[in-house]
Amino acid sequence: MMRGGTGTSNDQAHDELMNTLISSLMQEADHPPSELKGCPDEFIANLDRVPKEKLTQDMSCPICAMPFLDDKYPLVVQLPCHKDHLFDLECIEPWLKLNASCPMDRKILWKKPEPPKIEEDSEEEFDDMYA
Repeated sequence: MMRGGTGTSNDQAHDELMNTLISSLMQEADHPPSELKGCPDEFIANLDRVPKEKLTQDMSCPICAMPFLDDKYPLVVQLPCHKDHLFDLECIEPWLKLNASCPMDRKILWKKPEPPKIEEDSEEEFDDMYA
């Protein structure tokens, strides 16, 4: 459920972020990639959880704009790029499954590991004794 704006700069920033997120997700839905570039489920599951005691009444999710403490049992995660990048897990999860970057500052959060390099054996003599 989205909150209506009150005309403040925070509301404008929220509207811009929402428009960017919606536009990006709609584009991904219309033209699905052949390979997902997002974060794996394991990365998302291991994001740092923010305890309810550390949340204040003025803190809200940048995606849905709902205050975290409006939920009796908030599940808030902190992205590793910045200590203030806090999101409801249910809001940030769809983004992270499609994008490996933070929606706020676009910093890369996860990179696909490079496949291990196969070193070619040096040209050694073949010994028929060991087969």
